[in-house]
Amino acid sequence: MNQILDCPVLGLTTEFPDQLFVLRHPPTGKYGCYSHEGIHGLASFTDEAGAYRFSEHIGLNGLICEAVSFDEAREIAKQRPLPIVSLMLLDDLRTPKIHYVR
Repeated sequence: MNQILDCPVLGLTTEFPDQLFVLRHPPTGKYGCYSHEGIHGLASFTDEAGAYRFSEHIGLNGLICEAVSFDEAREIAKQRPLPIVSLMLLDDLRTPKIHYVR
């Protein structure tokens, strides 16, 4: 029997905070990203401490943490090259919240 899902696309009803923290590498213009179950996205966090903990797993010196609005984070994610297709809230890496931007 066919079943209609309440939310067929993950992340459409997920609430994101108004302010997020992202990691940026000023010399290259790169941002911290993450892949979860084949979905690639811009990594974001609700606090600086979470972002800096995540930066320890990235082999790139000179990363800085920037506070951005949700809308700014969406625009940064949209500007990333494919395969980045989402904004990910990674406060818990096992269950990220995913917001698709394309």
